[in-house]
Amino acid sequence: MDASGLDFQTLFSLLNAGASPSVSSEDLASRISSRLSPPTAGSVTDTDGVCLCLTLCERITARLSAQSLPQDVSVYYEAVMGSLGEMSLMEKLISLLDCQEQLVSHLSAKCMSAYVISDVCMTGSISSLWRHTCAEVFHRSDPGNELDSCLWSVTAVIKGLLRGKNSDVLRKLLAALDASLSCLHTSLLSRDSMKPHQAQMTKLNRTMCAFFDLLEVLSAARMRCGVCSSVFVESRGLLDVMRCDAEYFVKKRALLLLKRSLVRRAGEDWALGDVRSASREDDGLNEDVRVVADVVLREVKAGWLQDVPVKDQPSFFGGNCDAGVGGAWKDGVMLRALSLILLKSLEISIQSPGERGKVDVQLYLSELMSFLRRHGTLMSPDAHSCSWVTSVFAEQDDDMIESSKALILLRSSSGPVCLWGCNPHCHFISFLRSISFDRTVLLDFLISTETCFLEYCVRYLKLLRDDWTGFCTSCSHVGDGNAPASDTSETPESAQTDVTAFSRPSTGSDVTASPVLRLVDYGSSDESEEEESGCDHHTNRNVRNSEGDLGRTEVESTDVSECLFDKVLVCLEELKMAITRLHNRGLFPYNPASLLKLLNDVEVKKSLVG
Repeated sequence: MDASGLDFQTLFSLLNAGASPSVSSEDLASRISSRLSPPTAGSVTDTDGVCLCLTLCERITARLSAQSLPQDVSVYYEAVMGSLGEMSLMEKLISLLDCQEQLVSHLSAKCMSAYVISDVCMTGSISSLWRHTCAEVFHRSDPGNELDSCLWSVTAVIKGLLRGKNSDVLRKLLAALDASLSCLHTSLLSRDSMKPHQAQMTKLNRTMCAFFDLLEVLSAARMRCGVCSSVFVESRGLLDVMRCDAEYFVKKRALLLLKRSLVRRAGEDWALGDVRSASREDDGLNEDVRVVADVVLREVKAGWLQDVPVKDQPSFFGGNCDAGVGGAWKDGVMLRALSLILLKSLEISIQSPGERGKVDVQLYLSELMSFLRRHGTLMSPDAHSCSWVTSVFAEQDDDMIESSKALILLRSSSGPVCLWGCNPHCHFISFLRSISFDRTVLLDFLISTETCFLEYCVRYLKLLRDDWTGFCTSCSHVGDGNAPASDTSETPESAQTDVTAFSRPSTGSDVTASPVLRLVDYGSSDESEEEESGCDHHTNRNVRNSEGDLGRTEVESTDVSECLFDKVLVCLEELKMAITRLHNRGLFPYNPASLLKLLNDVEVKKSLVG
């Protein structure tokens, strides 16, 4: 059969079936090459045909790299790709990057990236033509299809090198692109250089998002392989995005990138293995992250929070979101990202040598509380300050655990802990209430690598062992969540420890009667239901009798606090027994000796105090 009579759809069917067409590899390569040669630069007459050819080349490369074809078929397609290489395939792909058709430009970048990664696997080196082209485009820094496609291509290649653990090749690539990347960073993200781009802001929005994706893989490369790029520590550019006229989704992407860099989770959606555990002992990375944290704190002190926009939370699938205090819920993604950025920056800064007493933690926490209150996050003016953690982070457990871990460290540097919303005891109690004191949930968190719960648990158990009085006091305050308003206003300290609710407010009249927010309905188990109903009975009875006899209310409040105290400790005891059983059977994924010792210390402390 002649290649001109072969339909590309038929080629796809044959490739997917692991078969080869009945034409020579040279003829097929010649037909593909002719389709990829536009008559004039930047224009394509047969868009569908070009897109089919580009997708076919990318699929052939992917199947060959995966070694998923029969031997004879693999030899045939290797010959096709070899012939395409001799017909200047890379040059043709590069010429299509600047195509006015965005789809053609993007597919050429995909095909080119797959070709480059395949070449690395076979030869151990990267195409110099591809590298020089990307560097030149980055130096020009003109927003458009060509720059977007080059950004996408470099991002895809770095991802492929990270997955393949080709650290040496990655190091050489970043060294070659470092100067052009710095030039691009300055052109796109510096405060002064954003103004000339305002006329073409639509193109710039797309380009900035593609650049953020590249910055994330550079951060992942720094954390996983120690391969550093100079743009990693230039976090001021991401903060300046809040002040420019970029679209809201671009600003959100910038904040999320900064958050992932600070918590060392860059590339977590696609990287293999635990990024955090691989980067702990890297002193250079620790210094880079400290620089990022210092920049964040300086900008916050200079009023940067005033420039951060937070829109209303969108409703999806035609549904309605529950109204918040201000009439509508704000975008929780932005609120969580900004809150965690500031908390992690404070945590990193006070852990720096000689910096613990120099950071005014109260100032920054006050700025954060004002920001959250301005956007309607805090439930009411008289709500307990510590309730903001659950209110902000309830929908994202990894961020909630990360923030709670940071707040334990900030506790000793922030004065009256409840006044600034950073009482770790209140946070831990509210977390246990949100999961109905279910030890199996704690066990899942301890086993999972998706959060830093083990670190948080160890850090909190040490605090619980050493600050038993603070824990007892917090149980009393959390249990007595319905103090009269007059008492709250007359005693500022009790006002700050009046944990009215650890949940979002409702638009109905049942705000007070529904104080517990459950991340998941773990209260379905019989034991949890029985225990929860005991405490809820006391709490609801206090609400009903709030206008009744004061002495009876005080007695019942004491019952509630004692019940809460017992439930927290029983939950920890059950957790210890569950870990011990799993460990004795060899089913626990790591050695829990230190964790069990802390749990035992808490149990001993309880027996000694009585």
